[in-house]
Amino acid sequence: MLEQGRLGTRQLATLTFMMVIGDMMLIYPSVITSYAKQDAWICALIGIPLGMVIMAMFLKLGNMNPGKNLVQIARKHLGFWPGTVISCFYLFFFLIGTSTHTREVGDFMTSQIFQYTPIRIITLMFVITIGWGAFKGLETMGRTSELLLPIVIVFILVLSFCLLPKVDISNLKPVTDTDTVSIMQGILVSVIYPVGETIPILMILPYTARQAHRTRDMIAAAGLGNLMLAMLVTISLLVLGAFLTQHSIYASFILSQKISIGGFFERIEAIMATSWLISTYFKAMIYLYAFMVGVAELFKLKQYRVLLLPACMLVFGMANVVAPNLTFIVITIVPYWVDWDITLGILLPGLLMLVMVFKKRKKSISH
Repeated sequence: MLEQGRLGTRQLATLTFMMVIGDMMLIYPSVITSYAKQDAWICALIGIPLGMVIMAMFLKLGNMNPGKNLVQIARKHLGFWPGTVISCFYLFFFLIGTSTHTREVGDFMTSQIFQYTPIRIITLMFVITIGWGAFKGLETMGRTSELLLPIVIVFILVLSFCLLPKVDISNLKPVTDTDTVSIMQGILVSVIYPVGETIPILMILPYTARQAHRTRDMIAAAGLGNLMLAMLVTISLLVLGAFLTQHSIYASFILSQKISIGGFFERIEAIMATSWLISTYFKAMIYLYAFMVGVAELFKLKQYRVLLLPACMLVFGMANVVAPNLTFIVITIVPYWVDWDITLGILLPGLLMLVMVFKKRKKSISH
């Protein structure tokens, strides 16, 4: 086995929640509002049950192939070479995902907090931390996520409740005035960005103890994560309005700057940054872990840790070349990233499911 550790159901659900929240905590309100305008909150709410359906499909795919990760599943049902090609496609996505999350951290920190620090110093520090976490293994990742989860949840709740005095209902009007195509695009974004990007879960599912209610807890974790993001979208629209939310890349960070209660509870944006860094850290770490385990499986290595140094060097290098600046990410990468997520998060898993059902039916007919 490439991984000797074992995750419990609660730890797996916690990691799932962290992946759903991930880097979305800061950029999700801006992205979904750019499509659905003042009706983004409706799209976000509709996306909660749909996201749970996507998570159920991932789990169904994993449960139908117990003890096998995504690379093994693809090779088993598509054949060696087609399965290898699909696996390489996924592994490239995991690598690019890790690099992009690293770059997001660098851009955010250097534009909002450490303005005079070179971005490469921030990205190097982040790569070292996710590499250290991946080196320690799955159990350590799971236990650490349990410890840090309350910080993320509590801050989102505090942010939402402390901004209630600044709410303006008129910011949501006119309701349902957005055209149907934009609403559909908003719903698609609300599903595919938070939950569609949890596909690396299939790389860690074989190393999870098959305990009772595993499927239920993971689907609930995905739903809870999407609910938290929907809360952020709604409070952002109510306080900032659709225009400012759409044109503020870090809408949640700006919201945290607006909190002022009694003249002493204010300027808590550093806590916002910390909670976002925690969730993005776990998402990037799972992507890096999935990449290393996938490559080790592809080449039949005995352990994945030998790939740690080259993988981290790749991530650090690609984080610096994946985009020249923040504007390029927002204008060029974000609009087209959704197509990649649809392909890898819905179409290819759906194709695998269809192939498995077809082979199972063909086998039953032959008998």
